Order: sequence, then C-alpha cells, then structure tokens
Amino acid sequence: MATQAIAGPRDVPRREVTGAWFLMFGYAVLLTGMVWDGQWHGDVGPDNFWTAPHLLLYAGTGIIGLSCLTVVLLSTWAGGPATGTPSVNVFRVFRAPWPFLVGGLGAAANLFYAGADLWWHEVYGFDIAAGTTPSHFGLGLSIQVEIFAMVMAFAVLRRTRSERWGLALAIGLATLGSTSAFGMVSELVFDWLPGVAPRVLGLGAAGALTLCLIVGLTRVWHWPAAAGLVFLGVQGGLALFAPPATRWYAGTIGQPMRDYASGLPQVLIGFPVTFPLVALAAGGLVALAVRRGMTPLLIMTGIGALVGVNSALFYAVIGVEMNLPATLAAAVAVGAGMGWLGWQCATMLRRFGVRTPLAGVAVTA
Repeated sequence: MATQAIAGPRDVPRREVTGAWFLMFGYAVLLTGMVWDGQWHGDVGPDNFWTAPHLLLYAGTGIIGLSCLTVVLLSTWAGGPATGTPSVNVFRVFRAPWPFLVGGLGAAANLFYAGADLWWHEVYGFDIAAGTTPSHFGLGLSIQVEIFAMVMAFAVLRRTRSERWGLALAIGLATLGSTSAFGMVSELVFDWLPGVAPRVLGLGAAGALTLCLIVGLTRVWHWPAAAGLVFLGVQGGLALFAPPATRWYAGTIGQPMRDYASGLPQVLIGFPVTFPLVALAAGGLVALAVRRGMTPLLIMTGIGALVGVNSALFYAVIGVEMNLPATLAAAVAVGAGMGWLGWQCATMLRRFGVRTPLAGVAVTA
C-alpha cells in the first residue's frame, strides 16, 4: 500500500473523558427504565406518566442532558485553541464537542416528547400500543440520537484498554437499546413487503450497524467479540431485574398482574439472545480478513448479512409469523447494507480520535 502520514491519538481533555462515562451511565439508567416499562406493559398494563419505569427513563435522559451541558460549558470556558474532539460553535458563543452537542439535542428532544407523552396519558390514559403513538415514536427517535452520541463519545476514546472496553460496553448498550427506534421505523418502511416481518428486519439492521461500527473502529478481532460478551451481560442483568421489579412495584401501588402474565423476561425476546455468537463469528471473520488481506467491503457486508440471518432464524424459532425464505432474503439484503453503512460511519468517527497528520512524516503500511 502507499505511504501515508502518521496520525497519532488525539489528546482528549479530562472533561470529555469524564463526560463520556457520565453519558454512558445516563443511558444505562434510561435503558433500564425502558426495559422495565416494556415488562410493565406486558405483565400489568395500566400506567401513567409518573410510574417508576417512566421516571427512571427520564432520569437517565436528565443525566445525559446535564452531562452534555456541563462538557459544553467547560469547553467554552477553557478558551484558547480548540483541543480534544472536533467541536462546533453554537450561537458564536458556546464551543460544543460534536458528541455532546448531539447528546444534548437528543436529550432535549426526549424531554420535549416526554411532555407530549404526559399529554397523551392525560387524554387517553394508559397505552397498550406504545410504539404506535406519536409521543412514543418521537421518544424512540430521540433516544436513538442519544445512543449515537454515546457511541460517538467513546469512538474518540480508544487510547487505553479501559476506554476500549468502554466502547465495547457502549456498543452492547446501543445494540439492545436500538430496538425501539429501528423496530418502529422498519414497520413504516418495510410494511409493504409480502410475508416479511418488518420488525425482524429492523432489529437485524440495528445489530448489523452496531457490530460493524465496532469492527470498523477497532479493526481487531477481539473487540467485536468483547461487545458480544458485554451484550450478554447487559441483557442477562436486565432479564434478572425487570420481572421481579415489575411484580414488586405492582404490589406496592396496588395494581394486579394480568391473568395471562407469564413473568418471563421480555428483554430476552426484544433482541436475539444469539447475538453474542454472531459477534464472536464476526471476530473470527475479522481475524481471517487481516490474515488474508481481504477487502473491508466484503467483510462488512458479510458480517451484516450474518446478523440479518441470525435475526430471521431466531424469530422464526420463537414463533413470529413470517414467510421465512422471503424474510431471510430481505434480512440478508438489509443486514449487508447496514454493515456497509457501519463501516462508513466508523471511518468518519475514527477521524474524531486522531490528530491532524504530521507534515513530512510518513509510514509505509
């Protein structure tokens, strides 16, 4: 390959490092509330804006918003030449690093739709089709923006092993948390396909995008596998938390459980539990690609297609109604496309974590 200038790791200010971890903590709180809310809707049903799962979800959003605001203010007050993550000037006053600008906008939109959700509950009471209401659709999209911000923040932090584990944790959380937005959007986009389960395609797209993001950001085999391991821990922890928390809270406020409530963790079917196996296989494909010098496009589309196949087969096994051959074909196509997109996004995000190349200094790759 041709020579290229050396690009060293960017010096990231402590405020951005700390802010990234707080952003992740806020999203973990948000995701816990979201999973708990889904379990509540399945096992109990009636709710209002002020139920504990909702408050936990919005508490997480508040942590994200305050963390982003703090980083923006500290970056502005620091003055001097811009350091750390590329930033943008807001109103010609505030210096906002891109991940925290995106996170702040996502948190603001989330709280705006929280107000719409409050209005919805006041008018209609509890909702049994949460994903189809305008307020929940807006909430899902704004939460996805917060997810992108979390991944962007940790895409910058790849200097130490702990920061790379942070990226793996961000990808694990993002994969599980993307089910809401990707599921709702897929039902709008793919509903016209005969015999195809749109939500299966959406979840396959989410998994393909996040897995190929960490492959593109790290470009070594063990970090995709680590993301799968983290996903397993997150999904398992939420599966242990949500059902007993739902039973306890229902008893506390005097709400009866539904007659048909199974008490099984809904998070285990919210996203394929076999995803860690696919992440491990993706690590193997990356190792093979490095050894044989294969092109990234081939590997990324292959990983994306594999995620799509996994999603289609998983939901076929658990009994989701679909035409399996048609859904498999569509899942492979969507997964391959999202795998390509994940690589392109990773290529852009990698530029956030390097200095400007040093003039006159080159290395042969």
